[in-house]
Amino acid sequence: LRDRVRMELDPEVDGAYPQRWIGKVTVTTTDGRTLQGRVDEPKGDPGNTLTREELTAKALRLAAHSGGASEAEMQRAVATLWQAATWKRTPWLLQERPA
Repeated sequence: LRDRVRMELDPEVDGAYPQRWIGKVTVTTTDGRTLQGRVDEPKGDPGNTLTREELTAKALRLAAHSGGASEAEMQRAVATLWQAATWKRTPWLLQERPA
């Protein structure tokens, strides 16, 4: 498949970066049809954020892939992190500090 893929610089996409991460794809099928797709705000960008459920699922997938934690451990960690906004020290942990 890699040998049949070609990347081309798109002036619109390049000019919008880094403010926007536009994605475009054109596929030419073996029967000659041309299919095109475009994403102006990819999932995860500020204008198209992940839901809590999507973030949780992503964390679980990444942990499963890396083998860094069991699913049960990750479920507990994610549940704990969703409570971070209520922790007394959370604002202190997020403050900028001199290097």
